[in-house]
Amino acid sequence: MTMHIYIIRTRYPHWGRYSGINQFLRYINRNSYKTEVHLASDSDEDFPIRNRMIRNWLRNLVQKKGMQWYKLSDLVAEVKAFRHCWWKKVDIIHYLDGEHSAQFLPGLLKRFRNSRPKIVATYHQPPHMLDSLIIKNIISKLDCVTVVSPEQVSYLREFVSPDKLHLILHGIDIDYFVPANTPKEEGKFKCITVGHYLRDFKAVRKVAERLSSYRNIEFHIVSSQATEVEDLQNVTIHSGIDDAMLLKLYQQSDILFLPLLQSTANNALLEGIACGLPVISTNLPSVEAYVPGKEAILVKDNDPKQLADEILRLFLNPQDRKNMAQEARKRAEELDWLNIAPQYEAVYSKLTSDY
Repeated sequence: MTMHIYIIRTRYPHWGRYSGINQFLRYINRNSYKTEVHLASDSDEDFPIRNRMIRNWLRNLVQKKGMQWYKLSDLVAEVKAFRHCWWKKVDIIHYLDGEHSAQFLPGLLKRFRNSRPKIVATYHQPPHMLDSLIIKNIISKLDCVTVVSPEQVSYLREFVSPDKLHLILHGIDIDYFVPANTPKEEGKFKCITVGHYLRDFKAVRKVAERLSSYRNIEFHIVSSQATEVEDLQNVTIHSGIDDAMLLKLYQQSDILFLPLLQSTANNALLEGIACGLPVISTNLPSVEAYVPGKEAILVKDNDPKQLADEILRLFLNPQDRKNMAQEARKRAEELDWLNIAPQYEAVYSKLTSDY
């Protein structure tokens, strides 16, 4: 018997074709699970009424309970999901971005009791942010919550029973993100930093300044927002690149340099290790959950001196880099979507077995 899953997810323009939590849908068993995806823009763009006053009034109304990331496009997504459930068979509704879009429908569908679809929401933000992004009593109306880091479990268990809360680590496409099959450029040591959200660019700047006298050490920043470092001579900023160029930059780099302010799952971290890059990042529980072994050096509080010293050590020790690169790829293979997708299947099957 085929299970029907209705997916609501937010469209992030900066995600490439091979990045993001939605990738697991490519790997679930198509004979057992039929999925339909509704993409909601991270704005009010999907809302049919264009009058600015009406939009502003309605946006304030739907956000007044505290979900500040809930846009009018999310309201449209929930309305369409309700209509879809009314006319077609749906076993499970899965909000892939619970912070954005899970607000009205869970409470509404609860009134239908056993005849309704089961509701799953996945949350991505760190606990200190979740506290201001979600409505606590919405969580209790969900049939299942999935999270991507251990810290989120500790926070959300206050609002949902343990049997409804599941930690499923983020996966990675290890067939697309692969190490280079050609030698890297000789004489150059390239440190790549990808993204801008919750990145510590102050630390990146201080480290780049400390290592500015080493002409062969270069910092390559892939970001649309990196004004903090754009004036440094040993920093190159790459903005607006496509998937192929991003992969090429990973493959041409020697290490992934990723100082973070906070984190849960991180696409850049996973893409980097899949490309066989040693990692220098921040000592956070969530980061350690993804790179717990010899593939990474995690520095407490992003201390600039220690970060710079570790970069310099790897610059001077190619064998250490090689060993870490092998460990990085091995860890990425453990997080292959082929290993992660069955965990979502298990959640779906458990929910529908309760019918």
